[in-house]
Amino acid sequence: MRHESAYVRDALRAIDELDDFVRQTSRERFLASLLEQSYVFHRLVIFGEAINRLAGTFQQKYSALPWTQIIALRNRLVHAYFDLDMEIVWGIASSRHRKRSGGN
Repeated sequence: MRHESAYVRDALRAIDELDDFVRQTSRERFLASLLEQSYVFHRLVIFGEAINRLAGTFQQKYSALPWTQIIALRNRLVHAYFDLDMEIVWGIASSRHRKRSGGN
């Protein structure tokens, strides 16, 4: 079994990679590119899966984070991949970047 620290590293790496990617593309380009959609989709799944693997005690320690929402997003991506709105996926992927840069 992997240690919690490995899952934390996975989650942080996925988010960092997602942030880097979002800075280098645009909403329009993302919506027009299956390859870009797949990249973002996969990073969000990795992030959600890593978060899902963290023990309840870890989640309690950092209770301000939206654990349930992150895990629910992962479940939606994995189990309802056929019914996703890529506009919403882009909004989720780019929201952290917008908050950090102060943009929309």
